[in-house]
Amino acid sequence: MSDTPTITADGVTYYHENDEAAFFGWLDRMEVISDYEGRGTVLLIRLARTPTDDDLWELLAFHQRYGIDMRQLAAFETTANAEWFCAPDAYWHQAVFSPAVP
Repeated sequence: MSDTPTITADGVTYYHENDEAAFFGWLDRMEVISDYEGRGTVLLIRLARTPTDDDLWELLAFHQRYGIDMRQLAAFETTANAEWFCAPDAYWHQAVFSPAVP
């Protein structure tokens, strides 16, 4: 489905086979994730719905932990979550809302 939100994880580094198992185990437990598939070094992660606040907190943590580009999460900013999600003092603010460097 073209309207299904999708995020990507490109070139994730696993430091041990248990780290890779933890990565995919976490993906499998996230209620917001419908499925995922690999294409080369890129993992396409399809979301089942627009993330709730709790989903977004979990996605932020997941992206931070595995070094996934957080700028793609900016697409989930809404008027309802902007107060906390766009807070300039949040640890993720620069990673989510700074422009890509060419």
